[in-house]
Amino acid sequence: GLAILGAVIMSATLATAFIPAVRLPTLQSLVARSSMANRVTTAVRVTMKEAAAVRWASDVIAERRKEISAAAASDVPESKGAGKKKMQKVFKTLKKPKGTISVVGEIKRKDPTDPEFSINMPDPAECSKAFHDCKLAAVAVWVDEELYGCSLQDLKNVVAAQASFKGEFPGPCPVLACGLFVNPDQIREAADAGAAAVVLSASVLSEELESMINSGKASGVESVVLCGSESEIEQAVAAGATMVAIDSKLLGVNSTVEMLTAMGARDGVVTAAFGGVSDISDAWRLRDAGCNSVAVGSELLYAAYGKEGEVRQGGGKDGLSASVVRGDVLQLNDVKAYARGLMAKASIKYASSSLNAFKEQGAGFKRHYTV
Repeated sequence: GLAILGAVIMSATLATAFIPAVRLPTLQSLVARSSMANRVTTAVRVTMKEAAAVRWASDVIAERRKEISAAAASDVPESKGAGKKKMQKVFKTLKKPKGTISVVGEIKRKDPTDPEFSINMPDPAECSKAFHDCKLAAVAVWVDEELYGCSLQDLKNVVAAQASFKGEFPGPCPVLACGLFVNPDQIREAADAGAAAVVLSASVLSEELESMINSGKASGVESVVLCGSESEIEQAVAAGATMVAIDSKLLGVNSTVEMLTAMGARDGVVTAAFGGVSDISDAWRLRDAGCNSVAVGSELLYAAYGKEGEVRQGGGKDGLSASVVRGDVLQLNDVKAYARGLMAKASIKYASSSLNAFKEQGAGFKRHYTV
């Protein structure tokens, strides 16, 4: 009798243990999937880097130059923001003491370097407010509607949304304008839209970089120079740049960490890494290598919106649960958990980079997955 009773109890215990695994993937399986996805993503980015040394193909750059030159045939008035904005706001915001890192939240709906990336974001202004609530240092809006799905009007709306935080603590996040800038007229437009800084590409502008940085100063905006190599960083600093952003999206985080370690810190220069962060620990490694700031787009936006039909595993006091993501509704607790993890003063060796370690009590957000 006791043997039969023991067998029944053992069967019930095993059945109970396996019920959650049937309903939802275990955390271990999610981590394994995430790790595998990261390795695949890195491999894809390496292939892309070999195929193109810059974010934009040469034919796209040529077409943009032609379009801007045609538009510049008519006189473009001097920027309304010239000489009126406080310079170095972005510099001071991104610069952080050793051992900490600031985060810039990117806003885009698609990305030419990642054809599979697509976000059904109904309102970039709402997204920027969420980034402010997450205590991000700045917001970067990609203002090329054809390539990134956001426009100059989206930039204006984001600037207006941040202005609503004036008088509060923290105050408004400075807004960066990102895109294929090849003409001073584009910088003036970004300045008039309220941008505090523009992101310029060293590889695209080459000899024109210094004059474009000076155009930014004349329009009252700072410049962040996107660089893909140490030589481009040298070029940017020589051209007067005080903020350089390593293109970690194309180089990959590992190569960026190696570059940062080899270079060391530069006096009076803020060093950021733009893109490529696929795991919270990536931000920690960049921080430990001397990076002052990191710009994160895809992962923050996926945490915020996800994909339509995606299922997220929840938890909290009521135990395991699951919810279907619509894809157009912002999940504030989820993006807060991811942002908190990125900025954590944690050790790669001793701390967990699992999102669940940075959840708000009751949020219970674990790495998203699709069924």
